[in-house]
Amino acid sequence: MRTLKELNLDVAQRYCVFQSAENWFGFPCLNIRSVIPRPAINRMPFSDPVLQGVSHIQNEFVPVFSLRSLLNVQYESLDGEQQLMILPGPQSPWGLLIDRTIGLAELETSYSALSQLEDSGWSKVVVGSASYGSHVLRVLDPEAIYRYAQDLLESYWHDATEFTVEPETTGSEP
Repeated sequence: MRTLKELNLDVAQRYCVFQSAENWFGFPCLNIRSVIPRPAINRMPFSDPVLQGVSHIQNEFVPVFSLRSLLNVQYESLDGEQQLMILPGPQSPWGLLIDRTIGLAELETSYSALSQLEDSGWSKVVVGSASYGSHVLRVLDPEAIYRYAQDLLESYWHDATEFTVEPETTGSEP
């Protein structure tokens, strides 16, 4: 089980509070490079819906993940209203599409041991909860959400490589 220090989370730390559908979240501010309006996103053929595509931002190609797909929540919202949270990654930045940034706040977080007991899945990325006004929000672990998205994509791509394509015949057989 990782400690709060290993998670780089303090009991009272500044968070970016944001919304996706009816869900409210907190993400440590120090783990965010920037939040920008939704840019043009080039879709990747045959990719999992978690990967929205790739965007070219400030001379970098940034893979863009959908929080909606990670949550497995289907709802109507105009894509143009979304925002892209750009996050530092192990090798390069990556983006997380969110619906709306609420603001920055110092939150007192109640950490959950359940997220440390889960082996996989969405609950692994939620490290606790906090109150913001009349809303209860989930506090996300920046490293775990990246690993979760990466695991989903690797699983999808692994399954996709199991399909074999039969070579086409030219019409004349011996």
